[in-house]
Amino acid sequence: MATRCRGLFSPPEWFTRELRAICPDMEAKYLDKSKRWGIFCNGELNRLVEDPVTKEPRPLDQRILRKIRVDVFLTNNSRALDTYLDNDNRAMRAYTARGIVGVTDYLTRG
Repeated sequence: MATRCRGLFSPPEWFTRELRAICPDMEAKYLDKSKRWGIFCNGELNRLVEDPVTKEPRPLDQRILRKIRVDVFLTNNSRALDTYLDNDNRAMRAYTARGIVGVTDYLTRG
């Protein structure tokens, strides 16, 4: 749950910790005008936290972190992206379950 601080919403500490573990340059900010959370990287809006179909706001939770983990991982690891595009979902399951260690284990064993 977000906390209200000086008229602004602050993301939960656990979410900020996990987001920064994924990418130290990322932060979550509440956008008053759109009434939803935004994920920023290096000060630029990276994504809005909303349902992709209905565009309704979503809370900051593990679904958002999982999507960011996969996006960051695939962006930074071309072999994993190739594996993913070849429809090998085991690599993605390994990553979401165990992080980079899971995918490294999976890719180096095969």
